[in-house]
Amino acid sequence: MKNIDLSIIVVGYKSEDTIVPFLNSIQKSKDGLEKEIIVVDNYPGDKCVELAKKHPLKPKVLVNTENVGLSKAVNWAIRESHGKYVLQINPDTRIMGNALKLLFDFAEEHPVLGAVAPKLLYNDGKIQPSCYKFPTIGNAIKYYFFNCKNCFNKYFPGNKTTKVDVAVMAAFLIPKATINQVGGLDERFFLYYEDVEYCRRLHKFNLPVYYYPKAQVMHTHGASGNFSSHLSSPLAKSAEIYHGKFGSDVLNIVLWIGQKWQKIIKKLTWSKK
Repeated sequence: MKNIDLSIIVVGYKSEDTIVPFLNSIQKSKDGLEKEIIVVDNYPGDKCVELAKKHPLKPKVLVNTENVGLSKAVNWAIRESHGKYVLQINPDTRIMGNALKLLFDFAEEHPVLGAVAPKLLYNDGKIQPSCYKFPTIGNAIKYYFFNCKNCFNKYFPGNKTTKVDVAVMAAFLIPKATINQVGGLDERFFLYYEDVEYCRRLHKFNLPVYYYPKAQVMHTHGASGNFSSHLSSPLAKSAEIYHGKFGSDVLNIVLWIGQKWQKIIKKLTWSKK
């Protein structure tokens, strides 16, 4: 078997409309890397598996009979992978230009690495915020009461390479050596917070997470959800697992008071105009 530079892992769920364009974007990538592509399908009710198997890239396709969640699916693919690096990436993305080679070269140049993430773009080419601070109670207080705009929401770190607390896993390259050291995704998280927990684990091992904007990936559905609205979203369950019951309750109270406070501030601001 050839030495594999990069294992590209994609988990599909109702992805029959996006899987072919995604694979096409990899096919068009002129990166010179030895790649393997592993598609894990979490939704047997559509044609994603059939379309993936027919694609000229001939990805390895793993099929679940039910939706087992993102973390379990990714971990299954990791166990089946042989690459020096693993790229966890969403099926609603498109590789732009030589992004794969840029990410690979960056990882090669940083032997001490937790993960590296590219710049994400919306379909119209606008920048998609994709990094955030750890969602602590302290950062929530800073965000709502001390005008720290980047403390509790996804943000754009700028056009320079920078270390971040958390980068979303819509496109997220991890050295296999790092996975061997810290483990795979935490399977308690069905969806949401798996990226936060993993980045926190990387930091505990003193393995940095980088945002590398030279590499660019288009991401269609990145606008869905953020931590400031998780009181009324599926994030709540994952937040309770991450923070614990007491920590989650305290955070929910801070968010609730903070949102009320922000509304009061807006009303006062408008009344002065």
